[in-house]
Amino acid sequence: MTQVSAHCWHNGEIDDREKGAPSVASISFHLGTGVFDGIMAYWNQDHYYLHRAEEHLVRFRHGSACMGLAFPWSVDELQAGITELLKCEPKGTQYIRPIAFRGGPELWVTGAEGRPVDVTIFTVRTELHRDLDEPIRCEISPIERISSRSIPGQIKVSGAYVNSFHARKTAEKSGAHDGLMFDRDGHLAEASAANVFLVVDGRLVTPRLKPDVFPGITRQVILEIAHKMGVDAREAELRREDLAHIDGAFVCSTLMEIRAISKLGQQDLATIELPLYQSLLTSFRALTRQ
Repeated sequence: MTQVSAHCWHNGEIDDREKGAPSVASISFHLGTGVFDGIMAYWNQDHYYLHRAEEHLVRFRHGSACMGLAFPWSVDELQAGITELLKCEPKGTQYIRPIAFRGGPELWVTGAEGRPVDVTIFTVRTELHRDLDEPIRCEISPIERISSRSIPGQIKVSGAYVNSFHARKTAEKSGAHDGLMFDRDGHLAEASAANVFLVVDGRLVTPRLKPDVFPGITRQVILEIAHKMGVDAREAELRREDLAHIDGAFVCSTLMEIRAISKLGQQDLATIELPLYQSLLTSFRALTRQ
């Protein structure tokens, strides 16, 4: 079970976590119209390192505004709130979850615009919920990546993650940890809640950014690391047949960081043994454990 922080930052103040909860009749609760993000706060012996916090919070504010949930707190104010919140919790690496929503009671599909926008931030101790060194097994998901023509695919809209839940649960029922989803055009998009990279002949390949592919910040960090290493890293539109002759693959996200895929469908992958994968992993951890 998730160990969530006892406190939260809610609308500018530190309070008990449940004081930041919405009404049971909140439109955001019923229709999934909230917007969230995720940030890692790494506890490095005697201090926290907030990884790419500004980029995450800029994305959070932008996504909220796109969904009609604009709020007055600046990126600096949100980051200061995170710092204060971390002081209230036991020291340790934390996953930080900010979420914007309309917390007041309002059930109709439209018409809630007059309700105030609430912003709540809480944390989760991560050492209880992830094993970063354990490779994962993936299937080719029968679940299609939700179309951006239906729900915005490049911001973290709460309701869109029903798609992620469905893909993950379907994979687990088949004995895998996750599923790689394809979009409406038959192109590889992402895993249930992570971007994906393939390793082919010493090169990195990842799905090209387009509306149905989420622009993950960890994805961008990996591309930056690869560039500094002199690794050929490119974006491409990938179909199922492109997965048949890969040397390895991995997924990446804020919470998962970088996780090797050891099996894709019936295909065994020695991803974790590849020098390129190990170099990327070492560089990423050096970046975040500073």
